[in-house]
Amino acid sequence: MSLLEADPYVGKHCESTTLVNLLRQREVDLSEPLIFGLAGGLSFIYWRTKQMPTPFIGGRIKPDTLSDNLANALNLRLSVHETSSEKRARDHLLAELDSGTVVGLKLDRYFLDYSTDDFRFAAHYVACVGYDDDRFALVETQPLGLQWASGESLATARNARGPMSSRNRAFTLDLPKGGLPDLGKAARKGIKTAAENFLNPPISNFGYKGMHKVADLMPKWLDDLESPADSLPEICTIMEDAGTGGGLFRKMWAEFLAETADLTGIGEFQETSDAYRELSKKWTEVAGLLNEAGASSSRESLHSASKIVHEAAEKEQRVMQRLMELSS
Repeated sequence: MSLLEADPYVGKHCESTTLVNLLRQREVDLSEPLIFGLAGGLSFIYWRTKQMPTPFIGGRIKPDTLSDNLANALNLRLSVHETSSEKRARDHLLAELDSGTVVGLKLDRYFLDYSTDDFRFAAHYVACVGYDDDRFALVETQPLGLQWASGESLATARNARGPMSSRNRAFTLDLPKGGLPDLGKAARKGIKTAAENFLNPPISNFGYKGMHKVADLMPKWLDDLESPADSLPEICTIMEDAGTGGGLFRKMWAEFLAETADLTGIGEFQETSDAYRELSKKWTEVAGLLNEAGASSSRESLHSASKIVHEAAEKEQRVMQRLMELSS
């Protein structure tokens, strides 16, 4: 049994891909970049604790917040169900599917029987679009697409614990009675939210300050990391390939800004889109340099990466200040 009349949308980032499919069932067809931007999804975070062998560099807001922000931006009714009971989680999912509702699920893909992941991550999202006996149809991001998971593996994945995990989180979306608000205005609000957070970070690990901080640390990573040969390629993958759409989410943000230019008729949003496309290329270059440093223990590569990140931070700060002006 499939609840989607057409092929599911298979996108780049897990939470925004899930939201696209939940909205498409409600006959609302918005692009993944637009959903990401309406939710003010762009960010920057550098994080490392003594227990972390590899620093984390992220380019989006924290998990679950994307869904919350999108619902607020479009006046959607976001219904969230969490429970510590695997049985109650399964019963709730089956009831929603039987009622004809596509359900977003948060889980750790490592435990799904089709997964080849060799790492744990408990804040992954899929859209559950149907089931057949004890097999569940899940929409993944590229290149996996539609996959089938056993009920047992799905229960284990949903109940997994770890950083950013939830208690068998499931969620659905319903449209407002009066229809969606003006998308151009909503897009400008999403831009303003992201710009304010980027320009006024609560601590120095976030926003443009976090970029400068990580740039200062990069040249020391061959000495400071427990295993640079393992950690540096991992950082590269997280920045470039782990659902970011390339360039630490900057490419997806650029696509959103181009859509905003069309929605609002304000040409300067296209100029900021072009600037973010260039910024995304810088982050792609940084990711490549980190990978190279891990493979060859090249200090020169780390110094080059550091310089590019400082430059990117300064440019992005200027572009975000301009976006604040345009969205106010």
